[in-house]
Amino acid sequence: MTQRTEQEIEHAIRLHAQNLCAPIWWESGRTTVVNNGTMCVVRTPNSVLGITNDHVLEIYQQHKVERQDIFCQLGSAPFDLNANLIARSKFWDLATFAIPEFTLRHWGRKVLFARTWPPSPIQTTDHVVFGGFVEARRTTPPVSFPPTMSVPFVSFRTQPHSSTENQVTFHVDPSQVTWLPNVESPLQPGTNLSGMSGGPCFRLVPAENRIELGGIIYEGDYNLGIVFARQICLVSAQGQIAPPPM
Repeated sequence: MTQRTEQEIEHAIRLHAQNLCAPIWWESGRTTVVNNGTMCVVRTPNSVLGITNDHVLEIYQQHKVERQDIFCQLGSAPFDLNANLIARSKFWDLATFAIPEFTLRHWGRKVLFARTWPPSPIQTTDHVVFGGFVEARRTTPPVSFPPTMSVPFVSFRTQPHSSTENQVTFHVDPSQVTWLPNVESPLQPGTNLSGMSGGPCFRLVPAENRIELGGIIYEGDYNLGIVFARQICLVSAQGQIAPPPM
């Protein structure tokens, strides 16, 4: 058996992470992509949940009011954020959703199976792959009714800089980032990370040859080299979100 190189293993981990989430995006008049975020879908012991940021939902709802022809998709499948909302928290900037069977059949990605729920909080000793679908990389075919929207999954792997029971912070120095060989055009310093909102933070569990969802990105600044995420343990197995602290 041929032993895989470190780069091949790293590429496989990133590809696996990419396949466990998708862009949540909406267009106007079936011609113009208006905005996008990132959503991960996880099967807990109780339900199948889509998880992203509350501010992604808020922007979608604002655009629905402003434009009457907004059409939303999760990956390659139609998806209505309003109709499938389970819970939202402006304080934690999290929102959870039920995922219809039709969407699951056609979204083009994989559902993450959670062995137990909730996962333990991400610690500073953990190795984490995190990322999302950055708007700056988004492209659509130059036709009147584009059938697809292409946006690559931008991801990083590092240990957290800090961690609490509710939040985890990552420091990413753009000048020190090592890009995989398949990345033809690395992010330039100052790139807006819009679109990565809702992106997953996967903790590596090498002893069991798996990854698990540990957090959800809610803010980032590539120029400053910092990314903030909420611990996923704030979300229950049914999709309810913990109340703000008293």
